[in-house]
Amino acid sequence: MGLDVQFITHATLKIRGAFGTLLCDPWFLNEPVYNLSTWKYPAARVAPEDVVRDIDYLFITHTHEDHFHIPSINHIDRNVSVLLPAYDEHPSLRAHTSERVMRELGFHNIRRLKSWETCHLGGVTPLTRIPSAVERDHDWENSGFVIESPDCVLLNMNDNVNDVALCREIREKWPEIDIAFIQSGGVTEFPGCFRMSEAEMRKHASERKTGFADQRRTLDHIRPKRVAPFAGDFCWLDEKYFHYNWANRTTPSLFEQMMDNDYGDSGCELVQLYPGDTWNVAGGIKRFGPIPDFDHMLDEISQLKERFKPRVDAIDEFLRDVSYDRFEERSRIRTAQIEKQITKEYIDFSFRFRVVIEGARAGFSFVMAASPEDGFTIRWADDGPVGQTLYVAENIWASVLAGKLMWHIIQWVSEVEQHVDFSRDIARFWAWLDNHLDLNSKNIQAVLDPLLVPEGECGIRPTYASFPIPGEWDAD
Repeated sequence: MGLDVQFITHATLKIRGAFGTLLCDPWFLNEPVYNLSTWKYPAARVAPEDVVRDIDYLFITHTHEDHFHIPSINHIDRNVSVLLPAYDEHPSLRAHTSERVMRELGFHNIRRLKSWETCHLGGVTPLTRIPSAVERDHDWENSGFVIESPDCVLLNMNDNVNDVALCREIREKWPEIDIAFIQSGGVTEFPGCFRMSEAEMRKHASERKTGFADQRRTLDHIRPKRVAPFAGDFCWLDEKYFHYNWANRTTPSLFEQMMDNDYGDSGCELVQLYPGDTWNVAGGIKRFGPIPDFDHMLDEISQLKERFKPRVDAIDEFLRDVSYDRFEERSRIRTAQIEKQITKEYIDFSFRFRVVIEGARAGFSFVMAASPEDGFTIRWADDGPVGQTLYVAENIWASVLAGKLMWHIIQWVSEVEQHVDFSRDIARFWAWLDNHLDLNSKNIQAVLDPLLVPEGECGIRPTYASFPIPGEWDAD
């Protein structure tokens, strides 16, 4: 039996072969991630019961919520074989919570794979886990894999922040990759999450260039026969964030332009898949539904906004149903707990930014600072200069205190004002916070450390903040 790949949505692939069926990186529900802000366009089309049918293996590349979505995982049979990265190089602390979350959800057949370790799916098909990078500085959380079927060698690079050394090692081990799944393009906070006028935002958005650096390294040094871009299909349906759709994202059209302009003579075939489509070496692409019209992307996202309005409205109400009692006092208690418990490792940067909580019941702020000499501190009585200011609405911050939202990604539902030129230290600080701030899973459905979220409901709550829409999948 040859390898058959169904693109479910985002980074979720359903791969069938002689070994059975493997599902990877489940976020197949049309529910938002990243503090309930970020959706998918085009939306998922395959009903959940069809996605999870006949699954033998589940592979989780990393714990970002768009790859490790607990409400989606909750639909999967607990007896499947689960494959997780061992994070044996330089892991963030929270990366290791993935196994605990899976076990508390009821999964029990779990295996961790070290970098370059190979297991045999069904006893017949090699799967090798690849690391995120070899030389680049980061917290080693992402991973990918290679599946070797007699008819097809499949590479899933996923969100790997790859480097030349990694790509060359992959090329050496697998000189002929039949198809490589690589991220179509990331999402950036600039300029959409920044505090500026729409005119300024549109100016910066028009000037911004998408370099596709990670993607080019894959194409230049691995040289796959085919490339399938995925995992970059974000959109925003809440009116507060709707401008992110034109300010913050890349599109498959941009990726296709890059391929046409720079790799037209490379011999690498572009395999452009949309939700539900299938692909194999022998037959190529089989379409599941209509092709999205990216020339009218904002119009189609507006239609999604209307389709999912009941869920968008329910989330907004959920995040406004919060307590402001002893607001500043509770905030000081929470920041003191975080400052005491957070790791002091991996701080190879120096930066300071101020967090301002805005609203009629707020009006307070604190500074978050880090340096190799002083470690990480949260300072309430600090009027000194900062490189950035983060403005957080009072209901968003109250939701963080209540365990409804995660602090480490609060920038996606806030506004940033930058006072200095962008630097590596800024990027490193935010990446470090993303990996270490909460010391919990990266999902609001898993609060594993009650000390750090004292006001929240603790434990695994797989349907938390999910708002069903009757008949949602009937049309598809």
